[in-house]
Amino acid sequence: MSEKDIQKAKEKEKRENQKNAMKAAAAKRPRRSPFRFFKDAKAEFKKVTWPTPKQVVNNTGVVLTAIVITAAAIYGLDSVFAWILRFAYNVNIR
Repeated sequence: MSEKDIQKAKEKEKRENQKNAMKAAAAKRPRRSPFRFFKDAKAEFKKVTWPTPKQVVNNTGVVLTAIVITAAAIYGLDSVFAWILRFAYNVNIR
């Protein structure tokens, strides 16, 4: 056998060993039932710190205020850019 053949044989054996190792690792993993999944999910939901209704109302107010401020800023920038374009091109956009 030539060195090339020996090298190919070693690579083939290495690939087969890797395949066998992956199969063995997969066989060791326990199978989980869907019931176990939902039981674990329920347990995790119990660990969550849920906000109080007052916190939800306060956070909603903050979000709505941020939306109004952002909308006003975008409207203002749009108006300024429209005015600049009307002035630059002497065209009525509206």
